Amino acid sequence: MPNVKSAPSLPPELARALGARRSARLRAIMRHSGLPPEPLLDLAIELLDLASRKLSPPPIRRTAVGLGAARWRNISPEARSELLRRVVQARWAKYKNRGTKPDDT
Repeated sequence: MPNVKSAPSLPPELARALGARRSARLRAIMRHSGLPPEPLLDLAIELLDLASRKLSPPPIRRTAVGLGAARWRNISPEARSELLRRVVQARWAKYKNRGTKPDDT
């Protein structure tokens, strides 16, 4: 008689939890691979984890533009315009007092 290993069996609790169709699929994969159910389920979970990381968008990256946009989030357009106008005027006044243009620096 040849030395044939029987495929590991699926525990009844796991088969009930998975349902008929999934447990039949898992049994077929177990027969084909000769592996027990635990490593196969671990592999399936790892594959799902990798796929979900590739499909889901990355978290918001904190860039200067993003942080700058967050700074103005709760400020009205009128107030924003007034503040930016004052900043520009102050910058030009600095160069005017020095007697140089912004391009000369």
